[in-house]
Amino acid sequence: MDTEEFLAAYRETRRFVADYQTAAMKSVLPAAIMEQAKRIGLVKDGKLQPGSPAEMTLVFDLAIHTAKDGRSRAIDRVAKQRALPEGGQEAKVMEAVRTALFTVWRVDGPHETAGLMAFDVLRQTPFWMVDEWLATSVKPGDRFVTRLADMGDYRMSCGANVPVNDNVFQLVAADPRNARASGIDAILRDRRFAEAFYRAAVTGRVMRGIAFREPGQPDPRG
Repeated sequence: MDTEEFLAAYRETRRFVADYQTAAMKSVLPAAIMEQAKRIGLVKDGKLQPGSPAEMTLVFDLAIHTAKDGRSRAIDRVAKQRALPEGGQEAKVMEAVRTALFTVWRVDGPHETAGLMAFDVLRQTPFWMVDEWLATSVKPGDRFVTRLADMGDYRMSCGANVPVNDNVFQLVAADPRNARASGIDAILRDRRFAEAFYRAAVTGRVMRGIAFREPGQPDPRG
């Protein structure tokens, strides 16, 4: 598959992922959104006060992909409602998004077909990361935390791509609310791990100036 063929297939997958997550977001109650926003420091004086639109993507990520113990996740509820035929492509994509794992990763360079060659810092494994917009705005050595869906040959972001620097890592390490689970997989599945990074991103204002676009759209920053 050449680059154009691959990107056409990727964009179709991306559109399905966006539709799936939009449906999940619509199932989240306003009170749950406020609760998630409060946990990462975006509620002041009882009001939702994000410092930038990009900071709201952190809230949406948590609202869709995490839940308190004993509660169902929005992403699981939509999967159950849709009940797609097992073995179909859309069902496979939905399962990849539903089981996506939050992780810390590093940009190593461009991939020969599309996207990036990347390195999972926590699992110490290389992987192929496909995100058209991100690939045009990063450089080798940049680090991010992202919820990644495993699409087989490559991984796709299905949450916020949050840049992290040494200050963010220090804030996370000092956060007493951070995950205390044992083992990498258990830590990555613990909602407190993502919350700690998102709180640090809000405190460190790393999302300010970040903009997002869909494939084919012009850069919203001009």
